[in-house]
Amino acid sequence: MKLLVIGGTSFVGRHIVEQSLLNGHEVVLFNRGKTNPDLFPACRRIVGDRRTNMDQVALENWDAVIDTSGYSPNDVKPVIEALKEKTNHYTFISTISVYDDHSKGDVNEDSSKFAHIVNTDEVTGETYGPLKVMCEKEVNDGFGGKALIIRPCIIVGPYDPTDRFTYWAMRAVEEGPIAIPGGDRKVQWIDVRDLAKWIVEMVEEKKTGTFNAASQPVSFETFINELTSDQGAEKIVIPDNVVAKVEMDVKYRFPFWIPISEQYPQGFFIVDASNAVDAGLSIRPLRATADDTREWAKHLDAEKCKAGPTNEIEKILIANVSEGISN
Repeated sequence: MKLLVIGGTSFVGRHIVEQSLLNGHEVVLFNRGKTNPDLFPACRRIVGDRRTNMDQVALENWDAVIDTSGYSPNDVKPVIEALKEKTNHYTFISTISVYDDHSKGDVNEDSSKFAHIVNTDEVTGETYGPLKVMCEKEVNDGFGGKALIIRPCIIVGPYDPTDRFTYWAMRAVEEGPIAIPGGDRKVQWIDVRDLAKWIVEMVEEKKTGTFNAASQPVSFETFINELTSDQGAEKIVIPDNVVAKVEMDVKYRFPFWIPISEQYPQGFFIVDASNAVDAGLSIRPLRATADDTREWAKHLDAEKCKAGPTNEIEKILIANVSEGISN
């Protein structure tokens, strides 16, 4: 196939391109040439801004288009207008953050989504989900039955720029007690390579519709235990109220953690991904993902990650529990 990948040189996009090339497809990249511009030298590259430079892309027909970098309607509208008659298949990478109600347990593709209009292009924790809902509407309106929309949970693995999973993968093999969030909570993830392989297969089969993409949920303790074969590390459980009492920037809080509440009874965004599994999504063992992530990030330790508690904050959290401040 002749594939146009919008983006294609950052985390999810680069893995989709790698998988597409592995499967023997012709891949053309369309991006601004700012992120990893030397990646994929064998691929043809069209340099431009998706909002203002779609003319050159619209000169060609494409067997399929995979859009990895649309975050607001102003990102997707020019693409749709330029390509709706130039391709028979359009894949849009969305997010499970489109769902606005997790109080009733695992959400599926038909669950309630944000309905309000966001009058800004600024992507924040508050606008990310609603903006993606608006993007999805534009995609479905523009491409109709030719659209494939993927809603991944937290994506993990090599080249992850957020360090959310990398923090836990590195911390799990370091010395000393490990502070972990307490409570009856669950977590989900998806390895970026499993996601990319499945997306490319879905594109090859011209599958359409909307799919959550996630692993089976597991308890947080199981999640930590599966990151390493060494089960000897002491795990110090930190109750949510202790985390709340310790002053820290949001980025230093536990990755994969939301305070357990009526809105988030499982302490995380948990989705039902059975439709994706039925459509061929498979998830590799978490240990394999952790090992590969550690190999990629071997220049880091948990202290240097962009996410997760610093050593100092972790010591404060553990001290508070030891001193009974959680009571």
